[in-house]
Amino acid sequence: MARPIVKEERRKQILDAFEICVAKYGVEGATLERTAEQAGLARALIRHNVGNRADLLAALTEQYLKKSRVALEGLASDLPDEDRSVALCNSLFDPAQSDAQLVLVANALIAAAANDPALGKKMNNWLRNFTGVIHRIISDDFPEAEEDKVSAVALGVVGIYFNAEALYPLGNAKKLSSESRQAALLLLSTLKSS
Repeated sequence: MARPIVKEERRKQILDAFEICVAKYGVEGATLERTAEQAGLARALIRHNVGNRADLLAALTEQYLKKSRVALEGLASDLPDEDRSVALCNSLFDPAQSDAQLVLVANALIAAAANDPALGKKMNNWLRNFTGVIHRIISDDFPEAEEDKVSAVALGVVGIYFNAEALYPLGNAKKLSSESRQAALLLLSTLKSS
């Protein structure tokens, strides 16, 4: 029997390879064969250490959700005490903060969620939590604003952010991030007049 440390290292190696395959080929195209090739392992070792394709997808989803949660918590905790919404936009729309592979994985998971109710539920919870954090930051900066307007602005900022992140791989990220940031700030400015 494999030592626990070796098994955990092997599992990480396999999940990292599966993440790369999902980013390259989408969930449907990330086969066990491609994952084994990417990991440099025999397919049987993948099944032994992680399980079947469904097990791989479940493990990758949990890994992605954890990475996303940790990144969002870090971003929120690093914001200053005042003008947090502006600082949030500066951070969200900084291409240097983007992780292209994780963006591709998120897009693949979202696409696959349309045909997988369990995955759909997890990804909807992820979106609700992400939007909730953005909403709280904006709400704290604009306590007098109407709740429905804060909700609309928060969702608008999230939508602009996801769109920009998805388009960075096409190039010209500096212009895209700058104009996306400006659009998000314009949305925030509508709360000043509420």
